[in-house]
This record gives sequence, structure tokens and C-alpha cells, in this order.
Amino acid sequence: MDSIKRVIHGNDIVKVLKIRAFLFLMISEFFTQLAFNMQHFVLIFIIYKLTGSNTAVSGIILSFTIPAVLFSLVSGVYVDRWNKKKVMFLTNFIRGVLVLPFLIADLHLGLIYALTFLIASATQFFLPAESAIIPLLVPKRLIMPAIAVFGLGIYATLLLGYILSGPFLLIFGQFNTILILAVLFFTGSFFTSLIRMKAKIKIAETEFNVPSSVSYEIKEIFSFIRRARKVMHALVVLTISQAVLFMFGVLGPGYMRKILDVQIESLSWILLAPAALGMGLGGLLLGSYGRKLKNRFLSTAGFSISGIVFVILPLLDRVSSADFIHGLNASLPKFMDVSILHIVVLLAFFAGLANSLIFIPSNATLQLETNERMRGRIYGFLNALIGAVSLLPVALAGGLADIIGVASVLTAVGIALVILSTIFFIFE
Repeated sequence: MDSIKRVIHGNDIVKVLKIRAFLFLMISEFFTQLAFNMQHFVLIFIIYKLTGSNTAVSGIILSFTIPAVLFSLVSGVYVDRWNKKKVMFLTNFIRGVLVLPFLIADLHLGLIYALTFLIASATQFFLPAESAIIPLLVPKRLIMPAIAVFGLGIYATLLLGYILSGPFLLIFGQFNTILILAVLFFTGSFFTSLIRMKAKIKIAETEFNVPSSVSYEIKEIFSFIRRARKVMHALVVLTISQAVLFMFGVLGPGYMRKILDVQIESLSWILLAPAALGMGLGGLLLGSYGRKLKNRFLSTAGFSISGIVFVILPLLDRVSSADFIHGLNASLPKFMDVSILHIVVLLAFFAGLANSLIFIPSNATLQLETNERMRGRIYGFLNALIGAVSLLPVALAGGLADIIGVASVLTAVGIALVILSTIFFIFE
């Protein structure tokens, strides 16, 4: 659609943020996603420090992803039928309650996995609800700026959550950090309760609640996706991108410890903070120049850049000893010498930029190419697809990293992404 490629002006963003319901959604989104994403890395840090095993870290990632396979398709069907505001409120509250048992010291590894599974199960209802509610709160002409704000919010809280998780554990300790996570979930519930939906929107939602079987509604969504090529491409791109992020979540602690030889909590500022800056810049660039480029070109470029970054990450010793780097350091003052950490930070920045090229245009496609009647099911299907596709790579990543090393696995992922981007380019 032409509207996907329209320039997003700053004035449009101001207009969409002046819509009180959308503003409360974004505030709720900030607290909720911050809690959810901090929880991811807090548990990864806890598990890795407890076991020292990449395979054990795979277990926690799988506890996040398996519920998507089991429940996302069905949850999308019910989210389309239910009041999306109430779904968001209840799932936030439930997740806040489920986080509290992590306050118990020396909780058994099996219980950590089980609680994580339950939190992720509640999340399968939250995710399609928050994505599907946006077009019910803003006029169609402001969908693109709303998606841009929503996308930047998702990435900002994603990276902020990952950035803060390490320092919070170091400064406040495990007990207080878990308590903060629960408070953040409850705060998200509170701001969700402040969203006021117009009467005509409520009526419109009930019009979609035409009695039909769950199986029929699932078949309907498959039929729609087969016909809508843009939607299918967006789903494939987002699924692959998220699977790669999950794999890096498994490999990240081992990379910090075994390749960079630093504390795993340093992952927050060495890799995630610069990636956040890259994502933010990518969002701004897409807002200004997105209309000039096709969405498929953007996603192809994103995968290419990501692949190159993954290939270089294990080769830092070679890169830092290259003649170019030696020549650059010889011409710079001593305090500006380029080190391995500088190169890692730069690579992380480009990885974040690449992710924004994939996430924002693809999500805009899903929002604009679907209607209220099936948008929840589309996002439910996306979550199920991400979970199903991620299971094997995530499970293998941890085990292979323990056997052949983190560096070899990172290189293989990078090569696979470069090959994938080449295939996308050829079949453009």
C-alpha cells in the first residue's frame, strides 16, 4: 500500500501522541515491555551463573518460546473476540503475580522453567491484544506514525530492559530486581485501565464476535495469508529475525565470558546499549526516507548487515590486529586507540540498525494489510510461527556452543543470514 511508504512527519507523531487512549497505551507499553524484557535477561544471567551452561540457557529460552507454539493460534482467535483492553489488563496483572515466586532464594531450576512457561503463556494473549488494539485507538491516516511510535517503543524497552538487567542485578541484587519487575507489570496494568475506548469502537469490536468455531477461524487466517503475499513475506521476515535474536540470547553470555573475557552483566552496555542507538537511528531514518525504498529491500539489507556482523563478532582478534587498525591507531592520540571493545560496540550499533530495517516496515505491513476482525489472529499466528521456528535453532545453539564453541555457532548463523539475504535479493 502507498500509505506504508508515506513519510512520517514529526507533526504526525505529535498528533498521535495527543490521542489520550494511545498515549496511555504507550505508557503501559513502556512499563510492561520493560518488565518483560528485563525478566528475559535477568533469568538468563541467573541461569548462566547458576549452571555455567549454554544448554541450560537454551532451556530458559525454550520456556519462553514453547507456549507460543502451543497457544498463540488459539489466543489470537479469542483476542479477536474479547475486549482487548481487558485482556491486556489481566495478562499484565497475572504476569506480575507469577514473577513474585522468583523472590525465593535458590529456587529449583525446574521451578524457574515452569514459572517462565506460565508467564510466557499469559504473554501469548497479551501480544496480539496490544498489537491489534492500535487501529482501534487512532484514525487510519495516523496508523503509520502510530506504528512508528509503537515500534520505537518496543525496541526502546527491549534494549532498555536488556541494558538495565545487568546493572540492576549488580546494584540492587536478585531479590530487589525481581520485586521491581513485579511492580513494573502492575504499573502497566494500571495505565491500561486508564485507556478509554470510544463507544463506536466498542460496538465495532462486538460486531466481529460472530459465533464460529475456533478451527474455522484458524483456517480462515491460513487462507488469507496464502492470498496476501505482502503479509506472508512480513511474517516470514519477522519470524526469522526473532529466531536469530533468541539464538543470540542463548549465545550472548558465553560470548561475553569466553570470547571477550568480561563479566556477563557487561553484555548490557557493550552490546545492547549501542544496538539500542542503532535501532533508534534506524527508526528515524525510516521515518524520513522510508517512502523511497521498498519494504523487501529494507528487510534484505537488514539480514545482510546482521549476517556480516555475526561473522565478524568471533574474529575480533584478527580485525583489531589488521594493518588498517594499526595505521589508524598510529595516527590517533593514545587515548583514542581503537580496541576490541570499540569494534564490538560499533558492530552492535550496526546490528541494531539492521533490526530496525526488518521490524518497522514489516510490522507496518501487518497493521495496514489486515483488518480488526483478523488482526489478533495474524499476530497470534506470528507468535506461533516464531515459537515453532525458534525451537530447534535455540535448542541446538546452546548444545553446539558447549561442544564446538560460541565462535563457530556465531559464524554459522552469520553465513546463514548472508545466504538468506541473497535469496531474498534474487527473488525480489
